[in-house]
Amino acid sequence: MDSPSSIDPRAADSAGPAHAVLAEVTCSWLASDADGPQAEPTTAVILHASRDMLVLEAAEPRRALPPLGTLVHVSGETIKHTGRLAEHGRAGRFLVSLGSRPVRRAVRLRVSLPGVLRCPALPEPMQVEIIDLTTAGARVRGVELPVDSQVALDFTPPGRDQSVTVRALVAHATHGSDQPWIGLIFRLVALRGGR
Repeated sequence: MDSPSSIDPRAADSAGPAHAVLAEVTCSWLASDADGPQAEPTTAVILHASRDMLVLEAAEPRRALPPLGTLVHVSGETIKHTGRLAEHGRAGRFLVSLGSRPVRRAVRLRVSLPGVLRCPALPEPMQVEIIDLTTAGARVRGVELPVDSQVALDFTPPGRDQSVTVRALVAHATHGSDQPWIGLIFRLVALRGGR
């Protein structure tokens, strides 16, 4: 488990995390053995701070950042946080998730793919649109289902000719929305046509 974030109480004021904005910090990356060698520390400036995340901008924007999910210690004159690299941005910007906030470890693709969703709670299969896709899940527009519903989703991934069937669990969902969607966590992928 990650150690909690902390702010030096002597430097804290009533503005909360806002006092940290534009503070220069050092990000020390703690790669696991599976991720390869540990990355060199990165000097950055805090652009935004909240209770569960930091938005930072690296002093050297062209420098490569470690993979998503990498553990990081962020330290400065009045700030000490531990979190995980949650997102790579543009121009050296990156997001650090603090505490127990989940971190997506797979790159999310913005897509517009047709699919067919089946679920015991639905009277018949539904035509849906996949709008976000990762190796671990997807966001599907055009249907509302309760969280924890089990579904099967048929679609053709980008770069493939053959469709796949994915068994998944609903992790997030809208309720009574004009533009309903669900967030799926993939459990089992069945490929057709080999590979």
